[in-house]
Amino acid sequence: MKQYKLAMVQMDCDFLDKEANIEKASRMVREAAANGASLVCLPEAFNTGYLGTDIPAMKEMAETLEGPSVTRMRKLAAELKIYLVAPIIFAADNGEVENTAVLINDEGNIEGTYSKTHPVGDERTYFQRGKKYPVWDTKLGKIGIVICYDACFPETSRILALEGAELMLVPAAWRASHYFKEWWDLNLACRALDNLFYVAAVNRCGQSGEEIFAGKSQVISPVGEVLAAFGVEEEGILYQEIDLDRVGKERDFNTVLIDRHPEDYNILSAQ
Repeated sequence: MKQYKLAMVQMDCDFLDKEANIEKASRMVREAAANGASLVCLPEAFNTGYLGTDIPAMKEMAETLEGPSVTRMRKLAAELKIYLVAPIIFAADNGEVENTAVLINDEGNIEGTYSKTHPVGDERTYFQRGKKYPVWDTKLGKIGIVICYDACFPETSRILALEGAELMLVPAAWRASHYFKEWWDLNLACRALDNLFYVAAVNRCGQSGEEIFAGKSQVISPVGEVLAAFGVEEEGILYQEIDLDRVGKERDFNTVLIDRHPEDYNILSAQ
């Protein structure tokens, strides 16, 4: 499918109240599907909520892919015939815990998972970091995912682009302190223009403890223009039509990806 509607669910999450968060997410996913969305993305740790000063509590609520959160989202995706990204705190097979996004297809099957490769703050202590950057070839084109702080590192999006990604999804719990709201905007636009693909970032809103979240979910075109965006406070669903033909057209016109000189870049992996 070359053209489809994308939906980004900007929601406030109740810290550690899985049932309330899953119920809210389910209602909003149903609304998105009813409005014609083929792909719906939820924010980082949608089921547990996020609090950077209490990562251990989040770790205690980690689930496997067979747990209630993913099981509920799989059933919902199958019922609604949509693709759905459900980010959770994941209990990995080796006993470690990861900050993970699960991509579920329109039959309710798990296409794959991506685990945050750049943990931030206390995540570094309590979460195992991911080391893979998958790109899934789906009915909705080639999709890659990074999570929140990952978007600050241009290497992450470049790997996805070189693997053929046409859309990069960025579920996040991005905070509003300091200059972070401006950092969010600049990062997303740069990652899109650097790689000539769509960037769709869904951030949570609201507050947990002393942490206020930045909202500002947005979809960026392959030339870095903001196509759709929410404000900081509003809870709702952001929609955008995706035209994958535009990715090909922009990459034919702008040769930044083929004019690279990787033979000069060894320093990037040496430090």
